[in-house]
Amino acid sequence: MEIFKVASQQLDTQMSTQNTQNTRAVERANNEQNTKNSTQTMDSKSVNETIKKLNEDMQRLETNVRFGYNDKIDAMYVNVTEANSGKIIRKIPTEHAMKMTEYFKEAIGMLFDRKE
Repeated sequence: MEIFKVASQQLDTQMSTQNTQNTRAVERANNEQNTKNSTQTMDSKSVNETIKKLNEDMQRLETNVRFGYNDKIDAMYVNVTEANSGKIIRKIPTEHAMKMTEYFKEAIGMLFDRKE
């Protein structure tokens, strides 16, 4: 009987250790995700500030170039406008290219069952 009791205690200890390891792994994954989310938020703020500064510099230089940021594809773009009317002459990358990128990001997210 004592053998079964000792074996049972060892099994309980092993299960407890395994549960602790699993819990730590989950906590570590949650911490990494939280860090990633806060980093993305900071990056988004810094990107917006940088774009604002670039546009101010372009205005001071009296150019017809303006910068922007597309949240859906996480990429910057450049608009070249006509001086008199403000009409967009060229957009780099093109609107079509940005829509294609957005579509492919969504498709990849569906294929691999993740969202970015």
